[in-house]
Amino acid sequence: MKTKRIRGLRYFVSIVSVLLVAAMSVYFASQLKPEIFSTLVQKSPTNVVLIMTDDQNVDSLPVMRKLMAFPEGSWVNFTNAFVNNSFCCPSRATVLTGQYSHVTGVIDNESGQKLNDTNTLPVWLDKAGYQTVLIGKYLNNYPWDKGEGYVPPGWTLFQADSRGGVDRYTKRALDFINNSKPPFFLYLAYRAPHYPARPLHRYATADVYLPPDPPNFNEVDISDKPEWLREIEPLSQLAIDSWKAERVASQRALLGIDDGVQQIIDALKAKGQLDNTLIIFMSDNGFSWGSHRYIRKQCAYEECSKIPLLIRYPGLRGNRDELRLVSNVDLAATIAEYAGVIPELPENGKSLIPLITNTTTNWDEEILLERIGAGPFAFYGIRVPGWKYVEYFKGDLELYDLNSDPSELQNLANRPEYQSKQAELAHQLQLLKQDPP
Repeated sequence: MKTKRIRGLRYFVSIVSVLLVAAMSVYFASQLKPEIFSTLVQKSPTNVVLIMTDDQNVDSLPVMRKLMAFPEGSWVNFTNAFVNNSFCCPSRATVLTGQYSHVTGVIDNESGQKLNDTNTLPVWLDKAGYQTVLIGKYLNNYPWDKGEGYVPPGWTLFQADSRGGVDRYTKRALDFINNSKPPFFLYLAYRAPHYPARPLHRYATADVYLPPDPPNFNEVDISDKPEWLREIEPLSQLAIDSWKAERVASQRALLGIDDGVQQIIDALKAKGQLDNTLIIFMSDNGFSWGSHRYIRKQCAYEECSKIPLLIRYPGLRGNRDELRLVSNVDLAATIAEYAGVIPELPENGKSLIPLITNTTTNWDEEILLERIGAGPFAFYGIRVPGWKYVEYFKGDLELYDLNSDPSELQNLANRPEYQSKQAELAHQLQLLKQDPP
């Protein structure tokens, strides 16, 4: 009888212990910030959908009404997102590795073959059992000298096609989603709205939002700018009219992509995969539409380096803007963490997930800007909150107080009253340029 009582007492104590632990778990979970708690209930296996546009300036976002309505919620809009190298091929190589251009060796559109494609994000995900799919634009001039039909390592399905239309790309993505099993990584790389923009027929004459000209448009006095820019003549009225027509076409082309984003989200929801799929929307670089008299990309100014970046994180409560500085070098680590894989390269970037899931997370806000190669255009620069500093290989320097001069009209480099700030940023830039640990 005594033994039975002891066993009964032990059973009672064990039940109470289990209930106590469960109650404590619920209590502590309830004390977490809502964003953090949402990550604890995330489903698995997890999928990733990366949607990339080509040459989309951040000022164009209002035309994408479906995306900017944050479909199905749980979106973070990174309003200070940048690319480290504002050039198609280098930027895409950075996304696939988490490394700067001077580390990958892909410094321009002619050097895509220098990417070590045996050690990239799709390779890591493939090893972890992911289906990895590319639809659209890969790296410029692919397949280089490797022969037609060459498929880089790690890709389950590789449909590299830089000439496809927006709806064609979207249909391929939808077909994959509807016939796939998780986990998967879908990289949908639209070529639009790249110059010359080709809007879909249904939007060929659509009325579209057109951003106003910024204060630095066709800048009158560029005497304080670097040599390469001082050599540019003011834009003629003929050139202005021509590029404005191109910008209208670019905005119209984005309407088709906006449709595609919505259709992909709808397909994921219908498939029952939306709640465990990380969705990233971004551009490969920005675009200058006449700021400082300059047209196109590859400059150190905000128009070239600042990009749209929106991330839908399943389970996140509500939508919000994130003001802290991030860049495309952070995306490989972000995707790897969400997928539960470890990058097999030393990363220059860091995962954005702590920043997404906890608004009080400490975050280092230093962005490396680079354009490597010969000629007067080459530079290294650094972007921090409120400031930008640029060193051109030819010797020109630029320093801007972006709080008082967001249009970068007044170059403060070498002014005595700003020498301390210039020296501070020059030192930070040297540290940023170092190889990853």
